[in-house]
Amino acid sequence: MEALFLTPGFAYFLAALGASLMVGLGLVIRPRPLVAVAGESPRLNPTMRLVAGQLAAIALAGLLVTSIIAADLRGGPRVLLGALAIAAYLGVGIILPRREQLRREREAVALRRITPGLIGFIRVGMGSFEAPSAILQRYLSQSSPRLAPMRDLVHTALVVGQERRLRPFAALALAARPRGCRELSDVAEALAQSESEGSPIETVLAAQQATLELILQSEFKRMLRRRTMYLLLMVAIALVVGILINLLWIMTGGGSVFSQLGS
Repeated sequence: MEALFLTPGFAYFLAALGASLMVGLGLVIRPRPLVAVAGESPRLNPTMRLVAGQLAAIALAGLLVTSIIAADLRGGPRVLLGALAIAAYLGVGIILPRREQLRREREAVALRRITPGLIGFIRVGMGSFEAPSAILQRYLSQSSPRLAPMRDLVHTALVVGQERRLRPFAALALAARPRGCRELSDVAEALAQSESEGSPIETVLAAQQATLELILQSEFKRMLRRRTMYLLLMVAIALVVGILINLLWIMTGGGSVFSQLGS
């Protein structure tokens, strides 16, 4: 292991590796805008992000492999740097590029599940003749951890509405668009349209809530059927394995055949 640290140029290699990691960290933790601004350059789509990650991963892994070849490392240091090269390729080329997409997909699923609750909350508030801004402000007072994604969205909508002087539901629709939840975007767009036209919101919300609840119920039933099939499959496999073990035990005379072979 000492040969690795005594290799000429090892300090420069560490500096290059540290710089590459700092650049990657800066790309990961860079501040993001609350909502997409019209006219600004779009962020990298998943394909472009994957290509950029692959290029960075190949460069970083190539740097490690080149260091192994140039230093003519053997034994433990060679294995260590080889494993580090594989880990760097997987982390920078596959895991990091997909991290944002997976986060957005999880957020969209969570928002989709709690959208009926938001609709019911707004319906109750509108039935009490509250202003839309007051309804959204009161929604933020809920402390349930399950509602955290929706609270973040509503908070973003209120901030954007104040900055751009938009109506509350129009700001909600603007904040919901980049979240990737189609059902929530449809509800927010319908609210914004009703708000701008002055049409009754209750009818729109009732139809949206009924449709979304039917969709969620059908998906829940499909999930139950899939889990039931998985459970039955596991039970069948366990039953077959148990029967085979019992048959083997009987055919070998309770394991006496193996004891005779051992003697």
